[in-house]
Amino acid sequence: MAAGVAQSTVSRCFQEDSAISPDTRAHVIAVAERLGYRPNAVARSLILGRSNAIGVIVNHYTLRNNPDLLHAVSAALAQQQLTLLLITVADDDDDHATIQNALEFPLDGVISCATMSLDDIERFKRFGVPVVFLNRQVAATGVDCVSTDNDTAARDLADALHHAGHRRYLCIAGPQGAPVSETRLGGFSKRVRELGAAQLDTIHTDFSYEQGSAAVVARAAHIRRDVDAIFCANDQLALGVLDACRYQLALEIPKDMSVVGFDDVTEASRPTYGLTTVRQQTARLAEKALDLLMSRRLKPGTRARIVTLPGELIRRQSARLDPQDRVT
Repeated sequence: MAAGVAQSTVSRCFQEDSAISPDTRAHVIAVAERLGYRPNAVARSLILGRSNAIGVIVNHYTLRNNPDLLHAVSAALAQQQLTLLLITVADDDDDHATIQNALEFPLDGVISCATMSLDDIERFKRFGVPVVFLNRQVAATGVDCVSTDNDTAARDLADALHHAGHRRYLCIAGPQGAPVSETRLGGFSKRVRELGAAQLDTIHTDFSYEQGSAAVVARAAHIRRDVDAIFCANDQLALGVLDACRYQLALEIPKDMSVVGFDDVTEASRPTYGLTTVRQQTARLAEKALDLLMSRRLKPGTRARIVTLPGELIRRQSARLDPQDRVT
């Protein structure tokens, strides 16, 4: 070889933790740069039996409406010097082919922010690729899950709104069957019914700002007459609802209408919105998902683990949560 050393020595020179003398490493890298040589990660993975690449599956809803979750996963992987391979799917019920194509890559594991079929999960496992679900709870043997305690957090929002005097609710949720939305909607709806809600209606839409706004405009007369609080299954819906209430329905927020969301995306804290919402511990969720994945890789026979982290109710100006502010 041009560097005058064995092929195995060249390979080790491009591994940061390998036992190679500084002079040899510098010499080999200098020769490689002169020749335009680049290490082949796929070939190295075949030799070492690991790629340090983690597949991260996200659906379009998460990618568009809650990018903070993906950023947190990326940061957690970078902290451990792991490579992120992003795999996007349309929604939780589609793109079987896309998920299967991911098996063509030498992955050390998968963190999925989208629901997968049991067949897809089992195929990953047969190929020795452990799967951890993030912000999802899936009942499957040998598969770990970590998520926010969406049910409890949604019930906390219901308690806070009821305590402040709200009794007539509209829920704006994601698509029917979307697991995170269904859990949040279920927790909120069940709790306000337990507390004696006088009115409880639900609209299903697509998690977006635009559809949140459109849902409010479409029911303008009903909202003005019969609703005093709007619960949204995510913050993007809530931001659209806020703008529609203020600028198209001419409602004063929060005097005429309380609006709450879920996630605490960056825009929620901006003075324009001041959105009352539930904050997810995105960094801790991502770190825990990676911990579970690495543990599962070492001990694939471990019983499935389901981890939930509490959400935090963030009180801002979009909702009346103080009983002293009741409008009679």
